[in-house]
Amino acid sequence: MNHLNKIDDADLTRRVKSGEKEAYQALFERYAPKIYHFALSYLKSTADSEELVQDVFLKVWEKRDILDASQNIKAFIFKIAINTIYDFIRRKNIENAFQEFSKANYAADSNNTWDTVIFEEMQTTINSLVAQMPEQRKKIFNLSKNKGLSNDEIAQELNLSKRTVENQLYRALLFLKEHLRNESAIALLFFFLFYS
Repeated sequence: MNHLNKIDDADLTRRVKSGEKEAYQALFERYAPKIYHFALSYLKSTADSEELVQDVFLKVWEKRDILDASQNIKAFIFKIAINTIYDFIRRKNIENAFQEFSKANYAADSNNTWDTVIFEEMQTTINSLVAQMPEQRKKIFNLSKNKGLSNDEIAQELNLSKRTVENQLYRALLFLKEHLRNESAIALLFFFLFYS
């Protein structure tokens, strides 16, 4: 049993922030079961919930530099969990919607390989459009849509106002929507499900 299990959250947070792996392990042991049951209530899958717990605590470790011992570490971890669950469910919904669209619009013998090819083509198209954006807009868009950061977190990380972040995200989405109008209906479906 980890001897750090008995210390309070604030001290544990300070130790994790300083990069102490034993403290990180203690934090994991303290909150992983709670995150697992929380995730399971939404995802209804033990495998998905276990994977999500790993993702959440990896993000906690990656963000350890911004931890604040005066703040509630439990609330911080649950906020990451909620955002991760949201992203996970959204991706599942995209996949399900894509499969339904594919069944309705392609031949009956269409297989998963074909679905995957189209799905990846759409992702490539969007990535190509994102690459054309001004550097700051591209960075904000990727932090928001790929890393799942909130507007406040992006503003803090890039030392910008929240208003600037919101404005740049709005322009990025407008740019994508305008350019995808000329693509197939599946491209627009992909965009609205994944990015809007």
